[in-house]
Amino acid sequence: EVTTYLQYPNRVRVETTIPGATIVQAYDGSRGWIKDPNGLHDVPAQTIRDLESGFKRDTVLLLLAAHDGSLRPRLLPDVRDDRGTLQHALELSSLTLDPVVLRIDPDTSLITSEIYVAGGVGRPLVQEQFSDYRTVDGVQLAFTARVQTAGQPSPERRATSIAVNP
Repeated sequence: EVTTYLQYPNRVRVETTIPGATIVQAYDGSRGWIKDPNGLHDVPAQTIRDLESGFKRDTVLLLLAAHDGSLRPRLLPDVRDDRGTLQHALELSSLTLDPVVLRIDPDTSLITSEIYVAGGVGRPLVQEQFSDYRTVDGVQLAFTARVQTAGQPSPERRATSIAVNP
């Protein structure tokens, strides 16, 4: 069981319960640490950079950054997904963010996937597919995400509940 607490723009706490242990990972916007059965450990610098990159690719933060002008949006030609369904494609990038492509369902305006290169040029292509949108405090949020890295699937993430400003 995993519980994630996310505070925008860049704070996160992840509590993972496995048989016999609870692991807590936290990031406060500049430092990160892990508490596990072996004690408390600082997170390595590369992990911090990966966390920061992940925040920059968060769909909510991407859209807010595009709205305030700190990301450059570029409309790409429409594409068809694996099932042949037409999708709008929007690329977002900046000097500090490698391009991220959002695919958007033209009928619902919901983001169906996010595509990016993990860690920059020469690294694997990652595609996150979003589904099971539900309204939470007036906002449509995806409760299911499937991630493929270099074409290899990862375990599906399913949210059981999401609270906005609890």
